[in-house]
Amino acid sequence: MKLKRLMIFVVFLMWLPGARVWVAAGQANDTAQKKGIPPETAREIADLKKILTDRPGDPAALFSLAMDYAAIGEKTKAIKLLEEMSGAHAGLDPQAPAGRAFASMENDPRLRKLITGIEKENPPIIRSTKVFVLKEADLAPEGIAYDPLDRKFYVSSISKHKIVVVAEGGIAADFKKPGEDGLGETLGMKVDSKRRFLWVVSDSSTPGGAAGENVRSGGANERNGVFQYNLTNGRLLYKHLLPARSRGFLNDVALMSTGDAFVTNTGTGEVFRMSPNHDGIELFLPANTVPQANGIAVSSDDKLVFVAGWLGVARVDIAGRQLKTLSKPKDISDAGLDGMYFYKGSLVGVQNPDLHPGRIVRYYLDSGLDRIERAEVLETYNPLFEVPTTGALVDNSLYFMANTQIDRLSARGTMPPAERLNKIVVVKLNL
Repeated sequence: MKLKRLMIFVVFLMWLPGARVWVAAGQANDTAQKKGIPPETAREIADLKKILTDRPGDPAALFSLAMDYAAIGEKTKAIKLLEEMSGAHAGLDPQAPAGRAFASMENDPRLRKLITGIEKENPPIIRSTKVFVLKEADLAPEGIAYDPLDRKFYVSSISKHKIVVVAEGGIAADFKKPGEDGLGETLGMKVDSKRRFLWVVSDSSTPGGAAGENVRSGGANERNGVFQYNLTNGRLLYKHLLPARSRGFLNDVALMSTGDAFVTNTGTGEVFRMSPNHDGIELFLPANTVPQANGIAVSSDDKLVFVAGWLGVARVDIAGRQLKTLSKPKDISDAGLDGMYFYKGSLVGVQNPDLHPGRIVRYYLDSGLDRIERAEVLETYNPLFEVPTTGALVDNSLYFMANTQIDRLSARGTMPPAERLNKIVVVKLNL
């Protein structure tokens, strides 16, 4: 994940201490100033305490609160919270690279003992197989999509502001060159094979506004939105742009069978909707509806959209825009999902920093699709993993990038020289 800063790029803001700032807490601010605690961290601590009052023992909330206390030097409080979190047996692991907030505590015997117990209880599961390798190691890819007609993958690039197309055999070329059509940092993407469209999130942020937010102005606004391409000829069809001075950043895309698209705004907790027939972007869920909205998926009957949020997944009735958080047993955590996909009455999610070094989890839903009945960890502790982000469903398998290495992005959005990075491995996981 990236270092905390006003300039943010992808999902990893979700778990940085102090990044959630949607609830005002004047009393928390006063206390923070007296104790020298950053106001945004104090607000988040207040929010999490309230959440834990309503949902005692929630493992992701305990983990997040522990990160906040670790960030302000309250190590004993952090350890106690992590011990309580581990008692939920949800498999969340503060071991690096996930628990970067605990870096100052990495040699603390209490933390080491805790991590040893968690990892003993949750042994590695490695079922994926290597499909191809991207030799362009410094792409910093966040999104991947698949076209079943041409049998090609499309891969985004945060660092190079371009889109790569990969043919069978792993032969890669630029589908769109750096900055072409005004592309910014490219993130989530989806292919509409029926209509021959590629939907790609483009972002170009400038520092400003409150912590955890991005502000756009001037020409940069022409780069912030979802770009819709014709796959047959590669032409840009529409730019579905955020309004000028919008905050936050768009992240991931999901498609309905009708061709309509949804996109999440991670910085503001909004969700937008777009038509494939004209440009423009419509607010579907207002700010703060799903805090840190990230991965997004549509049910096979087009009636529901699922939105991955800070501490869990929201289920939204598309027609009525009615929302509820999926209920679940306490030993299941559906928090921190980057990529998320609806598959045969279940959700498949990529859970990455800060809650875990990286794992793929399948969440089985009840018949009403409003409760997680059980969860199955499909892959975890794969030594290849270095910040897996999103994937692409292909038949009965999930294809995803095992080692995006986007945790190595600099504050300017650049990567180290390619020779200092590993080639990017795309793997296949049978569901």
